[in-house]
Amino acid sequence: MATEIRPISEGDIEAAHFLLAYSFTGDRSEQGRIKHVESLGTALALYDDGQMAACLRIFPLQTFIHGASIPLGGVSGVACLPEHRRKGYVGRLLRHALALMREQGQPLSSLFTPHPSLYRRYGWMTASNAVSYRFKPKDISLTNSAPPAGHSYRITDEEWPTIADVYKRFAAPRNGYLDRDECWWKEAIFRRIYDSKRKLGDVAVWANGQDEPSGYLVYHSTSEQPPGAPSIDKMYVEELIALDTNSYSGLLRYLLAHDLAANITLFGTVDEPLSLIVEEPDRIKREILDGFMLRLVDLEKAFAARPAAAAAPEGAFTIHISDPSAPWNQGVWRIESSGGQLAATKADGTADLSTDAAAFAAMYNGFLRPTEAARSGLAESSDRQAAALADRILATDYPPYPSDFF
Repeated sequence: MATEIRPISEGDIEAAHFLLAYSFTGDRSEQGRIKHVESLGTALALYDDGQMAACLRIFPLQTFIHGASIPLGGVSGVACLPEHRRKGYVGRLLRHALALMREQGQPLSSLFTPHPSLYRRYGWMTASNAVSYRFKPKDISLTNSAPPAGHSYRITDEEWPTIADVYKRFAAPRNGYLDRDECWWKEAIFRRIYDSKRKLGDVAVWANGQDEPSGYLVYHSTSEQPPGAPSIDKMYVEELIALDTNSYSGLLRYLLAHDLAANITLFGTVDEPLSLIVEEPDRIKREILDGFMLRLVDLEKAFAARPAAAAAPEGAFTIHISDPSAPWNQGVWRIESSGGQLAATKADGTADLSTDAAAFAAMYNGFLRPTEAARSGLAESSDRQAAALADRILATDYPPYPSDFF
């Protein structure tokens, strides 16, 4: 049985569409193809005796950590036909993708999945959280009743530059937000990326007293029609970006003005202050959600690209990484913080800490503290002081947040 991995050619796009639609219970017809996704990244497939058996796609993305925009391979559309499962084909594709991303200069990779155990075996680890805040707009009120300076207005996707600078000013110092280009704004923000109907969502901008954009909301609404009952309107806020108090307050007031909605769901960070600035915090239902899984594709380049946190100390620790899926990362590394920058170099001897590639990915972006990794059995530590130093060296100024689903 001959197998090979190669990019999906134009002639194989129909087979790839069927494979994905079958695997994810989508529309298998030509009308169901989400053609813009096909143009956003590189598609690979594993062929078994010339027949496509499994596939995946790599989006060429950039992610922010502490002001640095770091190349990242976004893995998506991973699928395998049922007659070819349990043969290790997805694992082979993932290992091939790691080598390709390294070759393409993408030191990081991330993905979203309901099956984290599969990807963890190949070095990805859950490394971000989001929180959904659900409330009835008529049931809550803001503690500060003073009207903010400014006004709101809505824009279309052709006006994306109106908010791109606001987003970058907010997102760049943080951790996990994507560095978006025009195509991504239009195809994945103003529209939901996997909506085959390509319906525009809504984007409301807040302009300050000088009529300058200082915040915005990205949201969409749905209407459900239960049999024999009135329709139920719901609103989902994918993104709330505010640079100052006025824009934050103004956008929340704009949101609460949608009081015909049965409920509003706002997706935000774990440190979102919404429940602290309303009179009725108990009326907001909160649920923690897993975000993206992260992986270090090229450990040395990933650290060269990542600045240290503002309060990171000068110093270094050593760590042994087990990484059979990306053997170039395997071995003992010296992680050093110096002059506000991090660096990783190969080292000899016994390491202060030992862990696998998956757990280390969650340490890299500050989601998992090395001391907690050691306490929970995700890592081993031979030096408690070194582990505590690693906590401070790998700390981040903001918790990692999964800003963009793909």
